[in-house]
Amino acid sequence: MRSSSQPETAVPEATPVAPAAPAGAPATRIRIVLVGARNPLNIGAAARAMANFGLADLALVRPYGEAWRRARSARAGAAVLAQARVFASLPEAIADCGYVIGTAGLAGRHPEIPVADWSDLAQRLPATRCALVFGSEKTGMTVADIGCCHVLAHIDTAPAAPSMNLGQAVAVCAYELQRRRATPAAPEDSAADWGQRDLLVRQITPVLEHIGVFRPQHRAGQMRRLRRMLLAWRLRPADIRLLLGVAREMKRVLGLPRDQP
Repeated sequence: MRSSSQPETAVPEATPVAPAAPAGAPATRIRIVLVGARNPLNIGAAARAMANFGLADLALVRPYGEAWRRARSARAGAAVLAQARVFASLPEAIADCGYVIGTAGLAGRHPEIPVADWSDLAQRLPATRCALVFGSEKTGMTVADIGCCHVLAHIDTAPAAPSMNLGQAVAVCAYELQRRRATPAAPEDSAADWGQRDLLVRQITPVLEHIGVFRPQHRAGQMRRLRRMLLAWRLRPADIRLLLGVAREMKRVLGLPRDQP
């Protein structure tokens, strides 16, 4: 899901994280995340589409500075843009989300996470805050971005024109959410959010490196695989706390700094 745009240069500083929107009605549980957006028209179109279909939680990760400044001056989707938040990284933007969906064209790609049709996913979103992530118009989602997701959403397009414009992709996804919106059944237990799982990955990695299971030179790929495994497990916050306690005790026994990231 990409579009063409002219490159910009400046990248804005991350703004403080505002309080998260409360869980409840489906519209309030959906966060649209744009990573590395380069074109102000695309940002504006995405915000307008969100407003059209009742979505309001917009997060931007490292948007190009000029594109972000110009987008904020647009009238379309002004209310959504006014409360949009900027983050320095994707993990920060999705830290409080329990379910993260990536969007990516699959031509020439063989993702290591499940892929599902967006129409099907939109009908069975879990009863937790969900992030729907869109990559840069120029590059799409990177391997690292995809590694942060539970699943990839696929929109069936014509083989002759498989890539979608960013604003169009957001509009299609937002429309499908509205068209198929249904109140999901409450989960048996609250699921651990993305940030809690990522903290566990960062705390256990030094232990695995120390005992030789992980190799420092392959740290990024190994952490990505560990994160993917933890995202697939049905972990509760209490489970994360228990496993963090295990990691701390292992560090104590091994003589590692307890706060080592």
